[in-house]
Amino acid sequence: MPDNEIKAAMNSLPEGFRTVVYYADVQGYTYAETAAILNIPIGTVMSRVSRGRQRLRIALAHLADGRDDFTDAVQRIA
Repeated sequence: MPDNEIKAAMNSLPEGFRTVVYYADVQGYTYAETAAILNIPIGTVMSRVSRGRQRLRIALAHLADGRDDFTDAVQRIA
């Protein structure tokens, strides 16, 4: 996937979702480590990661489908 598309999809996430997805999925921290770093409950981390990943799937779905309508996808998740 093109880096710019991934960056745009990550930037389209609300701040709380973007931060936990970054620590858990990009940096590879566990949920417990992410919770400790951000000083939030582990349940909040789990919820935000799940919701953030779902939003990323929607935002990047056009790449899997061979379509090029990223703007429409971002608007659907906003």
